[in-house]
Amino acid sequence: MKLEEKNKAQLLRLQGFSINQIVEVLNVSKGSVSAWVRDVEIPWEFLQNINNRLRLGREQSRKVRLINIANRNLLLEETCKKEILPFSKRDLRIAGLMLYAGEGSKTEKVSNQHIELANSDPNILRIFINFLTNICSVPKEKIKIRLILYSDIDIKEAQGYWSKELEIPLNQFQKEFIKQSFKSSAFRHLRRAKYGTAHINVYDVNIYRKVVAWIKAIYGYNRDELGE
Repeated sequence: MKLEEKNKAQLLRLQGFSINQIVEVLNVSKGSVSAWVRDVEIPWEFLQNINNRLRLGREQSRKVRLINIANRNLLLEETCKKEILPFSKRDLRIAGLMLYAGEGSKTEKVSNQHIELANSDPNILRIFINFLTNICSVPKEKIKIRLILYSDIDIKEAQGYWSKELEIPLNQFQKEFIKQSFKSSAFRHLRRAKYGTAHINVYDVNIYRKVVAWIKAIYGYNRDELGE
């Protein structure tokens, strides 16, 4: 019986059947099939078919895995949205202050004290503009934008992109600063953003001092809390 099954297994293998398929057809263990067909040389055309089937199987498995990950992420996003929204005015104040604490310009030199925050992500800058207008009562027409661009970036295209994303008219854009491009050099990985970096500027020393004072209050509170 075993010899008959072995012969059938070897014949199926020669025809291009995979080990798992032979196991299913003969209803025997995978270990037995592996031992029986170990020395069988599969014709090239059948081997190609096996490889193609394996490749298609892996690709299908990858697609299924990615779909499952995407679905889990969507569920997570919905859960997190319910946990954090609605976004209150106090939430906006803290968000804006923490953005400035991490990304904003700070100086002790009185003549240079103004609000300046830079980033290449328009989502972050929109939050900060919202903070300026709704928490700090800054009129939107007083917000200035300065772009830091690489030399191979189209200036007009970048200005149009940032103007649309931030809803700031072009007449509030300052003279851009152009940096050397690393596009064709060994340092091209240092280029991080297609449209460069946008700096939000508000030239009001009183607002600057208030923002810094708010941040210091948060720092002090957390230091005292940890001290307890």
